[in-house]
Amino acid sequence: MIHSSYIIDGERQQLTPDQILQSVSSFPVRDAVEGGRHEPIVDETPDVDPSAMVLDSRKVEKYLNGVLHTERIVPMPFAGSHTRGKIAEALLDCIWKMGHFRIGDLSVDARWQWNNAEIGNMAAFYRSVEALGDFLSSLNLPLRDFDCTCAEGTCRLSVTAELRPVGDEDDFIEQPFKTANPHMGVSGISNSLRPDEQSWLVYIPFDSSAYRLGGSLLAQSLGINPPVAPALDDADYFIDCYEVVRELVEDGIVLAGATVGEGGLLAAIKGMANSKMGANVDISDIRRAYPGTDIVNILFAEIPGVVVQIRDIDFDYVDAELLLQDVAFYPLGHPAENGGAVRVRSSAKTGLQNILESLVRRQGGEGED
Repeated sequence: MIHSSYIIDGERQQLTPDQILQSVSSFPVRDAVEGGRHEPIVDETPDVDPSAMVLDSRKVEKYLNGVLHTERIVPMPFAGSHTRGKIAEALLDCIWKMGHFRIGDLSVDARWQWNNAEIGNMAAFYRSVEALGDFLSSLNLPLRDFDCTCAEGTCRLSVTAELRPVGDEDDFIEQPFKTANPHMGVSGISNSLRPDEQSWLVYIPFDSSAYRLGGSLLAQSLGINPPVAPALDDADYFIDCYEVVRELVEDGIVLAGATVGEGGLLAAIKGMANSKMGANVDISDIRRAYPGTDIVNILFAEIPGVVVQIRDIDFDYVDAELLLQDVAFYPLGHPAENGGAVRVRSSAKTGLQNILESLVRRQGGEGED
């Protein structure tokens, strides 16, 4: 499967999957041992058959419940976008760990379990491998290990990221996003909201792609086929976002944090809620930044990013740091002691107006001049 040449839509691909993976591997150990003559694999790009989409923002809670109870499989027409998202999510999960490291200190492992019996599946596999190679190369990160096996049933991809082993030598050019003596421990940042109703929830998307539902967990749970998936191809911006958020975590600014990945923004916020603390969320600023975007798309499109809880006293500092790095962010609102409910609204007020109103409320007991 990985050593064969591929002919997709009548066009022979230049590299085999193995050659793509070897090109970004830190330890190229798979060679001609598994070689020999391999018949070319001929397949077609899986088509998207768009479904009629009638998504109702009044059913957000129902959609969320479906997303939280759906087991992820690879969306064949969007295998490339899905793969980039899986890599991003694995890297983002490392942000919350203790230690001193940067994105350039990480490496990635990938595991494919693939059903090769159906038309379109092998073309999707090739696009997945191709996307992994392109994205890791753009991020200048190595693939430490990989495995590709044929399996019955649905196709699955798992991606994990961790610190490179000490003494790991590779052919990648030395980059500024590496530390001299990196170290990583267990998770140091909780994803559970702290009981501080004055604190802020801030959303930081790590890509500027439009909010599209193609290939999303919501689409899978509803059995619909949106025609377009997020692009997820701005590696430089991803690195910029990663470095500034990682620094905030290491400096103790972040009280709690969650990765925005499969399931989208709302699933991440819901994952931060607990039996005591929920959140009141306003997505108005996101809608203004992406005019015409539907509320459901914003809440469930799988744009990689993070949601962080920060103290009110640290808001100006975080605001300055993100603006300095040209990183877009959206204040969402505050945690609420409401039994774990997440309430979403989209108002006509700007984020600045909400901040000013919060300041007025806090100063309300100090009297007037």
